[in-house]
Amino acid sequence: MTVEELAREYEGQYISLCAKMDGLKPLLYVYSGKDLTILRKRIKIYYDMACECKRISSLLSCYNEKEDL
Repeated sequence: MTVEELAREYEGQYISLCAKMDGLKPLLYVYSGKDLTILRKRIKIYYDMACECKRISSLLSCYNEKEDL
């Protein structure tokens, strides 16, 4: 697997996690109490994971560009 392929894989994971968060957001208006707390924690975990995937994808993409110079 090349660095470029790995960067694309992380980008794909970012997109997947964003889709999961988008699917859970409407439930924020429905849930209450303990269920709402659990849902918020789950969304926060997905958000943190998505940010890491995006960051790593950017780093790998920049690494590939620097290598070309």
